[in-house]
Amino acid sequence: MAQIDIVSIKDNADASKRLRLPIRSDSGRFVGELQCIDRSMLDEPGLIADLTAWRNQSMPFFLTQFAATEERTRSWLEGISLPAPDRILFVICDLDGNRLGNFGVCNIRPGAAEFDNVIRGRMSDIRNLMLHCGEALLEWMFSVLGAKTAELHVFSHNEKAIGLYKRLGFAAAESLPLRRTEEKDAVRYSVIDRSQANAGFDYLRMELPVERFEDHIRRRV
Repeated sequence: MAQIDIVSIKDNADASKRLRLPIRSDSGRFVGELQCIDRSMLDEPGLIADLTAWRNQSMPFFLTQFAATEERTRSWLEGISLPAPDRILFVICDLDGNRLGNFGVCNIRPGAAEFDNVIRGRMSDIRNLMLHCGEALLEWMFSVLGAKTAELHVFSHNEKAIGLYKRLGFAAAESLPLRRTEEKDAVRYSVIDRSQANAGFDYLRMELPVERFEDHIRRRV
């Protein structure tokens, strides 16, 4: 069960008190931070524009696909993400404070939590950046949130993302059929009975128990 108040972390209005998770390289060197998007960050120059651009460039890998705008992104942050007690979103920053992408957690509940909004927004010289971001976030999920299992969902044809998750220790647990529907301004994919699926790919659910993650870290060291 979560041992911290997620909403109070996001309500923070003092940048000096922002939740920051260190990102470390294979050798243990500090290479960046996962910075929680809280109320102190909302008006930082370029943040909303970055999140919007990253969402648009990664739109084909979301269940709901639409043309993201800065107004829509801000509305989502203020009205949905920040008040939610079961989700938290981090910005990936290098040592100079440059924003490189975002990495989140959703469906936080007793015993489990799920990766969410995993996007590499900009290239950098940091080797295996997303791998080390995943390791930092998993360590926080297991040690601070008290999760026993980490989960995620990914389109089955997103081989690059699946490769990353396997390197972190995740394994496929379930393959869910999808139905694609077109609306006026969006495309939506919904989990459906196999007989009604039409997407041409599935929604893969992957799991990582804490014991396997600890073994992964021991082997790396």
